[in-house]
Amino acid sequence: MNKRSPRPWEIFLLLALPAACESSGDAAPYGLGAVVEDSAGVTIVTNDPAAPDSRLPWQFGTQPYLSIGSVTSGEAYELFRVLDATVLADGSIVIANAGSGELRVFNADGSHSGTWGRQGEGPGEFSSGPSAVALWPGDSIAAPDPGGRRVSLFNMNGNHGRDVSLDATRVGVIDMLPDGKIFTSGSLILNPEISGSPGLVRYYVEWAVLDANGALHASLGRFPMYEEWAIEVEADGRVWETPHPFGRGTKGAVWGNLVAIGVQDSYEIKAFAVDGSLVIIVRRKGDPRRSTQADQDAYWARVVADRPPEQRAEALRSVRDMPLVDSYPAFEEIVTDLAGYLWVREYRMFDMFGEGDAVWTVFDPEGRIEGLVETPVGLEIFEIGEDYVLGVVEDELGVEYVQLWALDRGAG
Repeated sequence: MNKRSPRPWEIFLLLALPAACESSGDAAPYGLGAVVEDSAGVTIVTNDPAAPDSRLPWQFGTQPYLSIGSVTSGEAYELFRVLDATVLADGSIVIANAGSGELRVFNADGSHSGTWGRQGEGPGEFSSGPSAVALWPGDSIAAPDPGGRRVSLFNMNGNHGRDVSLDATRVGVIDMLPDGKIFTSGSLILNPEISGSPGLVRYYVEWAVLDANGALHASLGRFPMYEEWAIEVEADGRVWETPHPFGRGTKGAVWGNLVAIGVQDSYEIKAFAVDGSLVIIVRRKGDPRRSTQADQDAYWARVVADRPPEQRAEALRSVRDMPLVDSYPAFEEIVTDLAGYLWVREYRMFDMFGEGDAVWTVFDPEGRIEGLVETPVGLEIFEIGEDYVLGVVEDELGVEYVQLWALDRGAG
């Protein structure tokens, strides 16, 4: 389960972005070299960046072999706010359709098989919609409901079994571990120091592993959320905060029996055991590119380019005082595959709106760079199997489609 995370530019409803921005500094050499060290029982793997032409011999089909979603085939096929999906052993697909507060199940041929749950507060219902979906030990399906502060469990026939209650400070379910433990974030704590340039603040949340009944198993520490622009409202002195379009945050995923966490300030992924102990640190050389006023100005100019002149001028005035972040994110996203590889999506500014290729650096299960992979443009990835990639795309009208793409790993 690599669930789709809300992004700052989705909140802004931005439409375009200017030029590309590489995540690594110019001084970092290209190569596939890795230095492995041991520090007090923690394995540290430091990699050279992969050269742009070091593509793995992994190929995707020219088009998805299954696409679920339609505005003409009936309500069950009308998807809205799909946040996650997973493939079951028989090839059927369970989709977390948060917009309708349901899990929708489709057969391997794409036909609708059933709908589980609905919006509501009762057992097996979703008050804020399922934020993810994953396999649970004992042939069950788990679906977190942040609004209901719980994880709902269903059997393979869609019958609701029970709920796992979550503490209100730990409702941000990131992923499920193979043994039923729950990888979460939550508990907002304001960092008392200003982060980055004046006017930027960051909240910190505790990331943790919970046991199968929702109790705290191990704390992993506090990690920063997206940088936010804090604006004082002059009329009453209140402060209004909104995510910075180039803000950095924290990403995470389950990596086999470990949980991986990466803060986007630098290219470093830390993997913890379920008891909270740090096991491995994966790094890639090179510093993130520093942000510039020219980039930020060009960004907002494109965002408002289609507005009437007066509205455009007013919109540009409203962001005139937005501070710069210290640097752009070092990477975009983290996902893992069922073969134990760690995929880290490279950050380029136009990635935000699907204007560029989605390039991923792939690390082997030991944290060494294998090479680069380019995934289908516009595909938000939920799950990577041995021979498939599952994700969601949107067309120009905003219609969502859950798609399966064939993945041929070739000789590699």
